[in-house]
Amino acid sequence: MTNDSDSPEIGRGPLPRIEGVDDFQLSSMRERLGGTFDPIAVPDLPTPDPDLDRSVAELRRLREAIAGLAHSEVELGDIADRLAEVADLLEPRVPEPARRLEAMWTGAGSRRANPVGGPENPIAPPVRFSGCDDGSVTAEVTLGLAYQGPPGCVHGGISALIIDHMMGFANHWGGRYGMTAHYEIDYRSPTPLLRPLTFRSWVDEVDGRKTWTKATIHAGDRLCVEARGLFLEASVAVPGRPDQRSTVGDGA
Repeated sequence: MTNDSDSPEIGRGPLPRIEGVDDFQLSSMRERLGGTFDPIAVPDLPTPDPDLDRSVAELRRLREAIAGLAHSEVELGDIADRLAEVADLLEPRVPEPARRLEAMWTGAGSRRANPVGGPENPIAPPVRFSGCDDGSVTAEVTLGLAYQGPPGCVHGGISALIIDHMMGFANHWGGRYGMTAHYEIDYRSPTPLLRPLTFRSWVDEVDGRKTWTKATIHAGDRLCVEARGLFLEASVAVPGRPDQRSTVGDGA
């Protein structure tokens, strides 16, 4: 939870606006397309370096390939040696974490690096959201072995991670901003790995600085998870810019 007694004005703070992304909201789509339209996928965020995106995509391939290899009789000695060579090549070249954290607040960096849909984050599944004319946002995703919890099932923390981020995007789609203040989740049935899952979220209630948002996960017609979150308009200091604050929350 993030608190701010100053009750900041809703806004993005120092983040530069990105045409086609920051105006991707239900109100603007209704003005452009009318009251009824098919789900619209979130526009791609501009990349500062296509080779970075390509490197992360290859890391995801590796993540999926190496998950669950114990007792598989696959020989990994030469693979480990090659991976060590790549790590040895990269580590001396990267800036210190504090500098990278500051750099993430330029362009679309903070959004591109998030652990749910960020194209720069190798742990992201990634999840691609769409905005719907009923005010909800949806996503279809199949989660692999890297996200297993109970046997054959998605780890509950992964479900919560994706839902929390999706709620943030649902808030943005509905013209609301905020950071998670309270979150409750009910696991109604096991969420299966390696099967298409449907995620859905929508703003349920609004009261001043407070926004209550709901979300579900379905495997086919079966309800797996449902959740409700409370979001508050709040601000946090921007890394490397102590005089600036941002109200950007998850999924925005």
